[in-house]
Amino acid sequence: MKITSGIAPLAIAALLLGGTACSGKTNSPSDNAAASSTVRTPLMSDPPPLDPDTFYQPEGLLIMTSTYQGLLQYAPGSTKIAPLLATKWDVSPDGLTYTFTLRDGVKFADGTPFDSAAAKASFQRRIDMAGGPAYMLADLKDMQTPDPHTFVVTLTKPVAPFLDYLASPYGPLMTSPTAVAQHATGNDHASAWLASHTAGTGPYELTEAVPASHYTMAANKNYWGTPGQITSVQMPVITASAVQRLELGNGQLDMVLHGLSKGDYEALASGPDTEVLQENALVKAEVMVSPSSTVFASHDARAALSAALDQTALTTQVFGAQGAPSTQFYPVGMLPDGAVPDKHDYDPSKLAAVGKSGGDVMIGYPTGDSSLQNLANQMQVILQQAGLRATIRDFPLAQFFALPQNPDQRPDLLLASFNPDAAHPDTWSRIYQYTNAPVNLQGCSVPDADKLLDAGSAEPDAAKSQALYVEAAKAYRDSLCWINISDLHNTVAARKGYSGWQSQPAWMWDTDFSTLKHQG
Repeated sequence: MKITSGIAPLAIAALLLGGTACSGKTNSPSDNAAASSTVRTPLMSDPPPLDPDTFYQPEGLLIMTSTYQGLLQYAPGSTKIAPLLATKWDVSPDGLTYTFTLRDGVKFADGTPFDSAAAKASFQRRIDMAGGPAYMLADLKDMQTPDPHTFVVTLTKPVAPFLDYLASPYGPLMTSPTAVAQHATGNDHASAWLASHTAGTGPYELTEAVPASHYTMAANKNYWGTPGQITSVQMPVITASAVQRLELGNGQLDMVLHGLSKGDYEALASGPDTEVLQENALVKAEVMVSPSSTVFASHDARAALSAALDQTALTTQVFGAQGAPSTQFYPVGMLPDGAVPDKHDYDPSKLAAVGKSGGDVMIGYPTGDSSLQNLANQMQVILQQAGLRATIRDFPLAQFFALPQNPDQRPDLLLASFNPDAAHPDTWSRIYQYTNAPVNLQGCSVPDADKLLDAGSAEPDAAKSQALYVEAAKAYRDSLCWINISDLHNTVAARKGYSGWQSQPAWMWDTDFSTLKHQG
């Protein structure tokens, strides 16, 4: 139920922070060593409360993934599930019971040992907090801790994406039960304290949280893994992307993990001291069609619209190197390549036939996303050339995500860039396409696809489950309520000299600081 993962945040106003940005170069060896052990990367806004069981936004995700860990993860650059705090796991044939063997020698940042009791307490806290990501444990029936290194979970029914939930950055994160007990106020489960503090097993811990100013992480001295070269991460709040680009260029920042424009990236890629990296990400830029549109209500009209959109040209014009034309209905890596290909046979004459009758079309996009605004401009031209009267309107994010509750405000076409909670296809369609799903913003309904999705989730046999998900995806695709344009990369702009980049493609706006190395 992630709702803003692929949406660029709103740049509100320029905020230059006195005292938070360090000077550029120095001739002192000790200063050089200090600089190489510190990374300065901006936040575009204050993150929401950093409680690990209610946090559900992209801004500030780098804090969560640096300070907390779950039982599982995705292997770097892959959608393959890999061990993390659990070294191995077994699933019963009926898909109901999961037995995890926990890693030995792990401590939380406060020194509390991590064991099966801590895992159970963390799962229970997720359920008790009942935040947005609690849905991942909605079907949990029972938890057992037969010994400190064995954690057994039983579900009420098979849930095909359950292991992916545990690998998600929004999945159950292990939280120190000692910290929760020490800092609880009434029945808040320490949520007030955890809003600005961390209590995980990750390589870093949050040491400063100054709203509208800066956030700081320092190396976790009790970290169980190999200590990284980067011992401090400084995160000034800089709301204007133009300021971020300027400070990166002059050495006041070391990297910008998201939010710059195509032109910014192109300029930084050619700069003498900066570079741009493209990493895999499960992100689609797409057009969502309102089934109530007076122009595009019919399937034939939606097919004409799809045929009029040249994905390659639009991707080049709007995203440049930050994207690639979409070739598959789901983001790359969620299903086998070619299992559900996009169907785009470019033929603008079909839309011209629709346009002969005229008609008004409103194109909406989220406020603050310059790339999607550019895409809206390109589509306006395409529609007008076909004889339609097209207008553009931006939607503030609160209004954008409230469209299911305000159907009369829906535009004919709505542009968005989304990514899922995890790398499983269920975490795409059940969030964005299922009837009455939380982010089915235009209200399209494909009941046959919903039934296939439910059947795939309840099927314990992995091969049979995947086959059902493929058929569900085909049915959603063939409705043409969702027309893909591009697969977007996770684009990082950085000062030269960094190596050891690692990221997991299930989410954006993040990197593994503990693997980074710096020379220079």
